[in-house]
Amino acid sequence: MHLPRPERWRAFSSSRYRPFQAIAVGQAFTASYASDALFVPLLLRLGAPAALVVVVGAAPVGGAALQALAPQILRRLGGNLRGLTQGLALAELRGFVLAAIVAGVAAGVVGELAGIALVSITVALGQTAGVLSASNITLWTAVVLPDAERRLVGPRMGALTMALSTVLLLPAGVVLDAGTRAIGLWAYVGFYVVGGVASLLTPMAVARLPRPGRVLVAREAPGGAEVPPGFRRFSEASVVASVGMGLLPALSLYALNVLGMSAGFAVALSGVGAAGALAGSLAAGSFLFGGSSSRVLRASFVVRAVAAVACAAAIPANPLAPAFLLVGSALFNGGGNAGVLATNERLYRLVPAQARVHYQSRFVGATAAAAGAGSGIAAVALALAPPAAWAVYTALYAGSAVSRLVATIRTEVSASWSSPSSVPIEVPSRDDHEG
Repeated sequence: MHLPRPERWRAFSSSRYRPFQAIAVGQAFTASYASDALFVPLLLRLGAPAALVVVVGAAPVGGAALQALAPQILRRLGGNLRGLTQGLALAELRGFVLAAIVAGVAAGVVGELAGIALVSITVALGQTAGVLSASNITLWTAVVLPDAERRLVGPRMGALTMALSTVLLLPAGVVLDAGTRAIGLWAYVGFYVVGGVASLLTPMAVARLPRPGRVLVAREAPGGAEVPPGFRRFSEASVVASVGMGLLPALSLYALNVLGMSAGFAVALSGVGAAGALAGSLAAGSFLFGGSSSRVLRASFVVRAVAAVACAAAIPANPLAPAFLLVGSALFNGGGNAGVLATNERLYRLVPAQARVHYQSRFVGATAAAAGAGSGIAAVALALAPPAAWAVYTALYAGSAVSRLVATIRTEVSASWSSPSSVPIEVPSRDDHEG
């Protein structure tokens, strides 16, 4: 049994990791009050079609393929990973921009059609930059921190973000429903302002991260470097699973458009997802100190396949459809967060330290492009078949389940649940961190 260990959390709470803690808090507010949880019900309220909402939500996923250009960008910047990450972190402040747009619509200064366009552009560009920022912060930990500290910091940052997101989102659904009835769109403005103010923590904390110096990326030989054993199979399975991720329309979109649930339920759905992600992060983060990352990754694919089946069962004729969506949200995010941690760990165990920038960029670019392709299929499907929309959603959920099952079969795993490439690591003491 791999339960979260208090001593590791005590180590993470030391002053040495204060910037990482602040980033996690800032990202929690951004994820809660300036991302999918709010923009999906907002765009639908303004009259946006479901297909457009899917495209807007997919843009950051597909846009993350730009991470494949990280080696070239770093070479042009002279290896200034710090400057690149600081620039991208400014996207976390998009809550202020969204607040201004929605305030303009609420005041009658901006038309609803213009509001839809401006919100869509802000979300697409801002969240794409935010995804790239998070990817660079993950890369930063892999470049700057020893493996023992990387395994300590990454999972606990994610767990802290998810814990706070759960606390922020679950009551927000009730507040949003009551607020929109009382003051209309101004309720969204309030959430965006709060999110923007708290998100200031992220760029401020990035400026205080340990300096990586110049991260110089060598040019690959014309024939390319030899691919590490197991990387190709790992990458192919992850690409297949990423197509399935892209096929998934936002669960809140289905709840609002098909089941007729309220905006508050949609936000609460995100809160339940955050709680599931917290559970996945805590369990996987503890296990991966010395456990098999490949087995955790395969298990996460199975969990996400089950989640897709649960969502496919949430047809309008099912009186328990909202409950099935809640279960699906918890499982998707729990399995997804565990899968992200296992994926990063698997990648860094397969790839030599000096090649991490190249291979992380290549891997993120390929999986993001695959997810973007899946989202494109979902958007086209919803645009072409609106009369039987629930059936289209069900087919997309079923397709996502199939892709995760294929990825499960294609994932190579170690012989046991103990990692052959990583022995249990002694975490430095709290005093060592603060000394």
